[in-house]
Formats: sequence, C-alpha cells, structure tokens
Amino acid sequence: MRNISLRGLWVLLLLSVGVSLLQARVVRVRDAASLRQAVAGAQHRDTILLKRGVYRLDEPIRIEGRSCLTLLAERGGVELSGGKRIPRRWMKRAKGFPRGVRVIDASSLGVKGPRTIGHAHPSLPSWSALFADGVPLRLSEWPDGGWFPLDSIVDAGISIRFDGSAADGTVAPSADVSLFSKGAATVETAAQARVPGFGIIGFRGDRPFSWSHPSGGFLSGCFRYGWAEEMIPIKEIGPDRTLEVADTTYYGFGRKEGENFQKWRVLNIPEEISVPGEYAVDESLGRIWVWLPRSARRLEVSLLEEPLLRIVGCDGVTVGGLVFSCTRGDGVEISASTGVRLEDCVLHNIGHKAVSIDGGCTRCGLASCRIYDIGAGGVELSGGDRKAILRGDNYVEDCVLHDFNRIEKSYRPGVRMTGLGNRVSRCEIHHSATQAILMQGNDQTIEGCDIHDVCQDVEDCGAIYYGRDPSFRGGVIRWNYFHDIDVPWNVRAVYHDDGACSCEVYGNVFNRISSPPVQIGGGSDIVYHDNIFMNLDCAAIKIDARLRTWGADRLPSMLEKAAEVDGPAFRARYPEYASYLEGDPSEPRRNVLVRNVFYNVKWAFEKVVWSDHDYNDILEGEANFFSEMHDNWKTNVNPGFIDPDDPLAGFVTDPPVLDSIPGFRLPPFPG
Repeated sequence: MRNISLRGLWVLLLLSVGVSLLQARVVRVRDAASLRQAVAGAQHRDTILLKRGVYRLDEPIRIEGRSCLTLLAERGGVELSGGKRIPRRWMKRAKGFPRGVRVIDASSLGVKGPRTIGHAHPSLPSWSALFADGVPLRLSEWPDGGWFPLDSIVDAGISIRFDGSAADGTVAPSADVSLFSKGAATVETAAQARVPGFGIIGFRGDRPFSWSHPSGGFLSGCFRYGWAEEMIPIKEIGPDRTLEVADTTYYGFGRKEGENFQKWRVLNIPEEISVPGEYAVDESLGRIWVWLPRSARRLEVSLLEEPLLRIVGCDGVTVGGLVFSCTRGDGVEISASTGVRLEDCVLHNIGHKAVSIDGGCTRCGLASCRIYDIGAGGVELSGGDRKAILRGDNYVEDCVLHDFNRIEKSYRPGVRMTGLGNRVSRCEIHHSATQAILMQGNDQTIEGCDIHDVCQDVEDCGAIYYGRDPSFRGGVIRWNYFHDIDVPWNVRAVYHDDGACSCEVYGNVFNRISSPPVQIGGGSDIVYHDNIFMNLDCAAIKIDARLRTWGADRLPSMLEKAAEVDGPAFRARYPEYASYLEGDPSEPRRNVLVRNVFYNVKWAFEKVVWSDHDYNDILEGEANFFSEMHDNWKTNVNPGFIDPDDPLAGFVTDPPVLDSIPGFRLPPFPG
C-alpha cells in the first residue's frame, strides 16, 4: 500500500510539472511599445524575449505585482536607453568659438542643465549629459584640465554645517537643512562691509569677463575640507575680480594652513570649450555647445529622469543580459519585492545610481553585472528591519563596479549598504573618487572582494567606511584583497569612523596602501584576526579614543540615533550592546587584535598612537586600546604566498605563517 501511494505521488508531481510547462510562454518583443504590452499582459512563468536593438524610453518600463517572470535579452545586444540620438543636421557651426565647436538647438527635447549637487546636498538625477559613441563627454572647465587653489576668500558665506540659517529663509531650497543640527554662526569674512551671502572668492586675470552668460556656470571643488566636494551655481562675476555663488555650501569657504585640499574650477561655460570632448548646456535657451571627438559617429543626450526599469511588489522576477544606458536618473529601481535578480546586465552612462534596492525588499540583488560610468554611486542596497532583527538578504555578487563618481563624488560609493543582513560578495570595485562600500546598519557582510584604486579624490574616507552610530553592529568583513590605494592624503582600507563599533574583520590582505589601512576611531567591540598586512611604509592600524577628547561632543547625537532601534530584540541579538551603554561609551573597550601578520610593514600595532592630529588631544603617547592582543607576527619573511606580488595566486604548501602563528586561518585565495 505504501509503494502504491509513492507511485501515485510521483504521477501527480509529473502531471503538475507538465501542466506548468504547458502554461509557460515565451513572448517575443522588438521595441519599447511591444515590451510595455508584454509586461502589462505577463502571466505566471512567462519569459519575455527582447529582440536585439535599442529600446528608447520616455518613461520607465514598470513591472508591478508579477511573479515568476523573466526578461531576457536576445543574443547580440539589447539596450534600454533614456536618451535621444542627435542628428548631424541639428549641429550648426558656433560663431565666435573654436572651429570644431557646434551649437545644437535642443529646445524641443527639454534638456536640463546642471544644478547644485555635492556633499550633504540632496543627490539628484543629472543634467542632460552627452555621450559620443557610448563614451561620456565632460562639461567645459576653467582652468582646462586642472584646478585653482582656494587662496582668496572674500566672504566665507552662509553654510549649512556651521550656520544652519534655514529658519530665517537664508538657505537656498537645494539645502536639506533638516539633516543637520543648528550651531552657532561662524561666518568668516575678509570684507566686513559686505552683507554675508552664500560666499565670494577672488580670482586672478580677466578671463571670466569674457563669459557672455556666467550665471549659467558652476563653481566646483572642495571649499573647506577634502571630503566635501560640491558644485554650486554662480551668481555673478564682480568687477573687482570676485566670483559670488548663488547657493549655500555645507561648510562655507575656508582653508587651514598647511592643507591643500581646498581647490576650485568653473564648469559649464560655453566659451571655455577648448578641446574635443567638452560641452556646455544652457537649459533656459535649450541649447548645447559641443566639440565632438574627431572619430565620433553617434551623439546621444540623456533625457529620462526616472529609472529605466521600475520593479514594484514582485516575486521571482529575473532580468538577464540587458544593457541600461544614457539616462539622467537611475538605471533600475526595485521596491517592495522578493527574489528579484539582475544577472549578466551592463549598467553604464547612468546619471544617478545604477541600481536601487529599497528597504522593503528581501532576497533581491545583482549577479555577474558590470557597472561603470555612473553619475552618483553604484548600488543602493537596503533591506531588513534593524529593530525587529529581520534580515533583508539582498546582495551584490560577482559584479565589477568602477568609475561610479562621474558627477557626484563625496559619499557616493560603489555600494551603499543599509538595513540588516545584506551582502556584497566576490566583487571587483576599483577606480572611484570615494568609497568602494559605505556600510551602515547591522549584520552586513562584505566578502571575497578585490578592492583597489578607490578613494582617489576624497580625503578622510575609507574603501570600506562606516561610523557615527554605535548601534551599527554585527558587520563581517572577510577574505577581501585591498591593494594599491595610493593617494597623498588620509585614506583607509577599512575605516571605523567616529565611534563605530562591533565588526569582525578577518582573512583579509592589505597590500600597498599609502596610509594606515585600518583606523578604529574610538569605538568598541571591533575584532581583527587572521589578517595579513604587507608592503606598508606606514603603520598598519591606528586606534584612538577620540570620543574622550576632541570628538566628545559627537557622542550625545550618536547615542540618540542608537536609541531609535534599542529594544528587547536588539539587545538579545547584540548582548554586548547593553554593556557598551552601561559603561563609558567614550572609552574603547573589548577591541581585539590576534593572529595577524605584519609582513614588510614599517610599524605594526605597537607604534599606533593618536598624536599626529592638530586637535588638543590629552591622550598622546603610546596608549593602546586593545583589550586582547596576542599571537601577532611582524616579519620581513614571505609568510607563504606563491607570488608575493600577486597574493590572489594563493599560498604554498606548509606556509611559514602556520609555524609562527599556530591556528592561523589562511584566506581562501584563489577563491
């Protein structure tokens, strides 16, 4: 009787599979209109096969409330584009400009010009950018290919950070001052007779007097600190060789003796188009000036402000092999969905973010995708409930991300992780202005990544960076290779900034990094074990107690943030958190440094002190804030790499490190 029941069960199962296969459909589409129609009529288990070609969109493709749906590109290339091709007949010789410059009447397209962007300003879709044969062109600049030092400040101006003047209407609409606490006014001015405005700087020479429309230009640069690059519209050029801006900056204009981060240039002035590959946009006139590269055959302008593809409330949607390109907004936006997967896709020439996965998603992600030439960061990866301790399990895996700060630079990382329980695995992330990964939230995992040549333009940041909220806990950073991060300013491979806590870092290799690869900025419960630091002409790790000294005023706001998620579930998941609060949160505690290798390193942990900062730090000297520190090996002997110049090649049999550190866990290279 039992055998009969099993046989009947198999028959029913086979019949069910057969019915499902019969119900599955392959729907072939060839243009944007048929794609929209197929998506609107999609059934369970449908596959929509996109025929080769460019699908130009003037509004997003929206997939809502669908399950078990596949969008698949036909071999040969399918591109979803948010732009238009500009025909040659639209390009007229620009009188009074160099011979190669053309002017385009694009008023019928509704082109958008630049706007205020940058550090702490709202991150927005880009202006209407130009692409020649799929390669982004750049806004015209003065000086060409360089910067001026910020050495003439006439009026430091009203700033968001120091002044907080939104209450009396003096801060422009672009500034989201609700993000910041208001402090005492610290407006500095060299000309007290002037009424403080948004800021005035001086320039040398007469070049700006030749600009016919200077108010269409933008001042770009770092105006006070090296981590805060901004782009602010110009109000007017003064007869006394001054340049006044028309919007607020985050810190105002300023500089400190001995620093060289402060720099500026002017963008988007038509008269400054001086070499092929430059352009300028005048939104009010609907005109674009451009000097095309000699070999250019195709010119496109980005127009769409919304995402190219929007997936809402879906379960089990797969998008495979598509190219997303030439748009002002995001490439793909995924919200309130489960099991959505982008696979083998290319996202480039995107004006804002490549992909956004919001906090209402679970088990959504990217696999084997390539992301590059992005305006303002690669992937927004959120999901999970921090207070209820529910995982998001969203992911970015086996992807390549590079050149993702084409427009916005400060704090626009390759991947921004928020929420709880998400993952970045086996990705190569390289060549960016700022962080590779900004890790916020809880139980986030970063593993098996190759991270190099990042943080190239932003000072005081890290390839992996998090901080300023002690409730960010449970992070794991393992088996990554950090290398060739060589810049002349303060940059880390892993930066636990301003009281960051509770992270386990193991099995990583840190190689050829110009600043100390690790900084622990006053936090607790951080564990480093089984890592290899190599080829460093500096200390390997810096650790300090900044919350007891110059950063003490930051602790109240940090604890206020942490209280928002505190509760029984949170304390059960992170038992050390109660101990952290009940003790002195300003004192680094329970930090661990065990079983690490320091190979060809100038200093290891024993010389790391907080004594090189210009604040009045009362803890100078060889203070050490590791509660457990043992079985670390400092050596000039190859610990066991097959090729020390290429650690990813793996390890020899019986490597010396196993004799010097019994129980050392080798990173899984090659992985």
